[in-house]
Amino acid sequence: MTAPVTSESRQRWWSLLVLPGLVLLWLGVVVVPVWLQAARFCFASYDLGIYTQALARLSFQEPNPWLSVRQVHVFADHFDPVLWVARPLVTVLPAKWAGLVAEGAFVLLSLAPLVWLQARGMLDRASTALLGALLLFNPGTTAALTFPIHPTTWAMLPWTWLAVAYGLKRTGWMLGALVVLFACKEEFPFVGLVLAGGLWLRGERRAALAVFALSAAWLAFVFLGRAGWLGQTVDYRSRLLPEPGQGWGAYLRERLAGKQLSRIGTLLVAFLPLSLWAWRRKWRPDPLWLALLLPMLAIRFTGMAWRFQYGAPLMAAVVMVFLPLLRQHRPPAWVLVMTGLLLYTTNDNTVRAARRTLFTPEAFPAHCPVSGPRLASVQNALDVLAANPGGRVLLEGNLVAEVGARDDVFAVGGPQSDDLVYDWVLVEKPPFGSIWPLPAGRMEALIGVWRSGADTQVLIDDAHVFLARGRFTVSR
Repeated sequence: MTAPVTSESRQRWWSLLVLPGLVLLWLGVVVVPVWLQAARFCFASYDLGIYTQALARLSFQEPNPWLSVRQVHVFADHFDPVLWVARPLVTVLPAKWAGLVAEGAFVLLSLAPLVWLQARGMLDRASTALLGALLLFNPGTTAALTFPIHPTTWAMLPWTWLAVAYGLKRTGWMLGALVVLFACKEEFPFVGLVLAGGLWLRGERRAALAVFALSAAWLAFVFLGRAGWLGQTVDYRSRLLPEPGQGWGAYLRERLAGKQLSRIGTLLVAFLPLSLWAWRRKWRPDPLWLALLLPMLAIRFTGMAWRFQYGAPLMAAVVMVFLPLLRQHRPPAWVLVMTGLLLYTTNDNTVRAARRTLFTPEAFPAHCPVSGPRLASVQNALDVLAANPGGRVLLEGNLVAEVGARDDVFAVGGPQSDDLVYDWVLVEKPPFGSIWPLPAGRMEALIGVWRSGADTQVLIDDAHVFLARGRFTVSR
């Protein structure tokens, strides 16, 4: 005879299915719609085109490749050697898809340290699901994934890894997490300095010295040695300071404007139920972990960088603030329900965009609809370029990622000099394609200029695409 199914056993099975269900929901609402849009050329070259070219060209023979689309060597821009982790995927996938898969994998694997804690009996299933939902569905993560791709988003994994290692006082694991975190962007070693100082004050001297040595050496290389090795590097400090002629009052008002505060509120509102429960339990967060947030908060405040990929690692660190509480206490049902409702509310635009992408792709997004003739025309033009690998190519931004492996790829309106001569031009005709950063109407004017050139050989000039070969100088 089989044992009767009790309410306790049903509850156990439901709890086992919650986290896999959240992952499937995340894949369906966030990842799959983005991949579908990427397949139909929806995204501008920032940052998908830039990192696609970086992954396509990265190799032991060329460890710091020149990115023609960005007009800079990749590690002279941001120092994000974590790209090497994704590079093996390029052997089996086109570079664009290697980057998209790597980004999704890094975000999904940010759950792995929590699952490990659960498997070891140090975190219950409800707490794992709650933290997992906050990691996958907070607006910082969903906004980052709908703005592919950037290693800043990938920093979610080392943040959760660092939190678990820090809580368990595993110095070796903590150093490993810091190496991966630092490899995602040059801002993160400042977190290491704060961590080293806090560990020293708490009497954990050996761990503090190890963290300090790693952080200081990394910072010294990134901000001093890197320029000596690579030559001129991109200086992003100007984004954090007042513009020439701007007073400090105007500088602060701009950063405290309603639009900026609203973005911050949207990022934090889902944490209200957990925060209220923690307050009622008289629980206080770890002050050192809170201090680790300060470098990121300062950089995002001064740079007004609350959107796109910038929110993902910050929110991962905020989620981990509550890990010690949830290791001690199971969250009540009202916290789970209210957090779920707030996550749904703050992701309303993401959910609606996913629904329209999946069910009305012929109309949404409007600039890159699913249209047989459009997709066939673009693919035909890309096939022509693939058959002719030489020469400089000027493309509309949303097509850059498709030819990132070429040596000389440039985006219309990109940072290249105005007198550069191109051998090929490929753009979609308005209203399709991504004209950013050009003003409305400029693409039609450019097509007219290119079409009338004395050396122009028009190869495709249908209702959807303009592809020509010749000598072209106008790119803005």
